Amino acid sequence: MSIIGIAIGATGLSLILAFLWMLSLSMRRKRLDEERKQREIAYRKALEKSRHREKQERLSKAENGHVPTILFLAKEAERTNIKEALYWYNKAAELDNVNGMYGVVRISQKMREDVILREKSKYWQICISALEGSTKGKFDMGMALLKGQGTEINMDKALEMINASAEESYVPAMLFLGDWCTSSKNPMPAPADSNFWYTKASKKNSNEGRMKLGLNYLNGVGVEKNHSKGCYWLEVAAEKGHSQSMYHAGEAWIDKGRTGNAIAYIWLFLSAHFGYEPAKVLRDKVGGNIGVDSVVGLQSLAKPLIQKITANKVGKHSIIKALNKLYKRDVYLPAKAVVSNDTSLEELIPDQKVASSLNESDSVGGGEEKVEPQAQSTNSDFDYSPNGFNKPTH
Repeated sequence: MSIIGIAIGATGLSLILAFLWMLSLSMRRKRLDEERKQREIAYRKALEKSRHREKQERLSKAENGHVPTILFLAKEAERTNIKEALYWYNKAAELDNVNGMYGVVRISQKMREDVILREKSKYWQICISALEGSTKGKFDMGMALLKGQGTEINMDKALEMINASAEESYVPAMLFLGDWCTSSKNPMPAPADSNFWYTKASKKNSNEGRMKLGLNYLNGVGVEKNHSKGCYWLEVAAEKGHSQSMYHAGEAWIDKGRTGNAIAYIWLFLSAHFGYEPAKVLRDKVGGNIGVDSVVGLQSLAKPLIQKITANKVGKHSIIKALNKLYKRDVYLPAKAVVSNDTSLEELIPDQKVASSLNESDSVGGGEEKVEPQAQSTNSDFDYSPNGFNKPTH
């Protein structure tokens, strides 16, 4: 019995020890699990804190103009928050980043109902063209900045882009800058500079540039008044079929000496024929002053010129030289004026009997050259022509 009792006691003790061991293992496992959970929580908190700090750093860099970070945030947001993506793409675009501009355009195509966004998209498409080297794009971008079309008005940047376009020989930009130099909206007008830009445009065969340069000489804008040079530039443009220049050339000769009204009538007759409506009123007024017989004769002189201008068969300076010779006037010609293939007075005005008789009776005619489509100002809302030179005055 004693052995059995001892065995039972030993077994019981063993069971107690086993239970205590299992209990200690369980408690240790729970402690380890708890420690692991605490470590995971701490890690997640640290990771979340790190991500938050990283995000704040990115936001700070992006807000301070770091373009790669801005584009990263835009791309991330494009998957989940289109408005946030648009914000970042627009910010990159404003920093002259082409990828940002493309991003705005891409998102705007998904939001076609937004009218304001459509206007912004048009502006950024123009900017893309400008940044890719288009001279027209640079000019259009400048005009959009000046007018606030699809963007905020930024006069300094607008003039910078327009000037860049003009320096690359884009004629509309040259003409705009010429007008801007004398505009009342220009805080720093420089009339003399307008002649610089009009001269550059004239060298690019711009008839509007020639006309505006001529008007500056006639009116003494940025240069000393010079009727001869003013008429020269107007008539050079008129020879090429520019009807508004014909009008101003005619206007310049009214009551100018013995034969001024005759010359004026010819230019006004041609201008009216080629579609410049204001010329009709002034033509009829001048015609009433010189008499019916003179009007008939002058029209007979002008009609051959109409044919030659329409056929583009008038050489440079040929009409100016013909009028100088026929009316013994002294309109300015460059020292090295190009010799035209059409300098013959007889070719320009076949009926010399009529020419002679009109010359003797106080009336003479002149002519012009090639017809071209009328180059109208591309920005009617921003017409900076000095003193309304583009508008007829009576």
